[in-house]
Amino acid sequence: MNYFNELFPLLPELILSVLVLVVITVDLFLRRDLKWILTPLTVFGLILAGIACPIVWGTNANLLGGFYKVDDLSVFLKGATMLIGILSALFAPSYLRVRRLPLGEFNAVLIFSLLGMCVLASASDLITLFLGLELMVMPSYVMAGFHKTDRYSNEGGLKYFLLGSFASAILLFGISWTFGLTGSTHLNAIATTLALRGPSPGLLVAIAFLTVGATFKAAAVPFHYWTPDAYQGAPTPLTGFLSVGPKLGAFALLIRIFVDALGPMRADWLVVMAALAVLTMTGGNIVALTQSNVKRMLAYSSIAHTGYILAGLTAYAAAGDNAIGQRGIEAVLFYVLGYGVMNIAAFAVVGMLQRDTRRYGGLGSFAGLAARDPWRAAAMAVLLLSLTGIPPTVGFFAKLYVLVATVDAGLGWLAVVIALNAALAAFYYLRVIVTMYMRDPEAEPAPIDHAPAGNLGLVLSVVGVLLLGIFPDRILELLRVSAGSLF
Repeated sequence: MNYFNELFPLLPELILSVLVLVVITVDLFLRRDLKWILTPLTVFGLILAGIACPIVWGTNANLLGGFYKVDDLSVFLKGATMLIGILSALFAPSYLRVRRLPLGEFNAVLIFSLLGMCVLASASDLITLFLGLELMVMPSYVMAGFHKTDRYSNEGGLKYFLLGSFASAILLFGISWTFGLTGSTHLNAIATTLALRGPSPGLLVAIAFLTVGATFKAAAVPFHYWTPDAYQGAPTPLTGFLSVGPKLGAFALLIRIFVDALGPMRADWLVVMAALAVLTMTGGNIVALTQSNVKRMLAYSSIAHTGYILAGLTAYAAAGDNAIGQRGIEAVLFYVLGYGVMNIAAFAVVGMLQRDTRRYGGLGSFAGLAARDPWRAAAMAVLLLSLTGIPPTVGFFAKLYVLVATVDAGLGWLAVVIALNAALAAFYYLRVIVTMYMRDPEAEPAPIDHAPAGNLGLVLSVVGVLLLGIFPDRILELLRVSAGSLF
């Protein structure tokens, strides 16, 4: 009975663990012409893991000797993880098949990364956090360099691996400092020690190392240099996952470290987090303005969105009471969910226009798309409007929720910066829409990928973007309960 009580809250992770073994085993025995079976198998397993999330909702238990915590926040993040995984599994197969890339390996690597994200969401100890982080990013390195015969993919994967290894070492050094100064790696014990002792120069150094290591994984400026090359070099549907999956895991890491462990010292890291938010959103938007390659533009814009999410964490740090601080965490969670749905689908559309393997996602490939494929152009327009923050999409509500959280926390100036950056981003997003609807097609446009799985994923994404924007109430109720488990 004790084993059941320990294992039942881990149901999503257990399903993922079994799923990856099943996928690897089935892949060994399938003929090449039957590899498509791996996609419905993977999607079915991820749906089961997603169904397990509401089953374990409300558990709120510390497991495995206090190293693992299943609370409402972790369950919400795991549900978002499964959603991102399902969309990734639907978008990738056709793109990989055209380029003769192994679908079985992709599915296995994807599930391993999703499992790492789940571990990050539930970690209640710095050691568990580090293990979950490495389980998430190691498969991400493989995804970035997945196209082994493409030099851009090799370059992006190598750059991501080298810089990511340095960042992991820095994070581990910060964990070592924290353990040496507080005598524990448990997040609650660290918070208790900090509340009693207060800040010290050594702890500020430890926070600096932790900040560098964690924000690198979220692609925050100035730790973002790996992002454009890694995103551009990776196969496009995999880039979609890289732009949202590791970011969700990175913010799970940031919440666990800076809210669970370093919450008593939030006044000491407030200024740093605010500066990172401003630099990240502004730097990402300015460079995205200069891009003529849509894939690279979306890569830089993903950096800007990291800045918006960091603003929610800044609002938590500046809050005068728990209610306002909780609103900042709710804004982070809602933005991560909405951004995941819209950005992964936007990259998928870019991939659908790259059926000719010699094309690399230039703006010209979108010229006249409304005449060639009206419904796909409409879907991309909805996604871009959502990324811009225009109602009635989820992107509008996500930005609004961050703005409200910053204003309530007394950071009116940061809300102004967010609004100005959103206006700046409108230029390069709307430029793609203008190209689709008001430019003539290329002389010999590349064929468009109409794979059923990709079409299904695109429909689900667009419907999700609209429903989350028009009817956000149910999700907001879940967010309140999820964020409330931290306080």
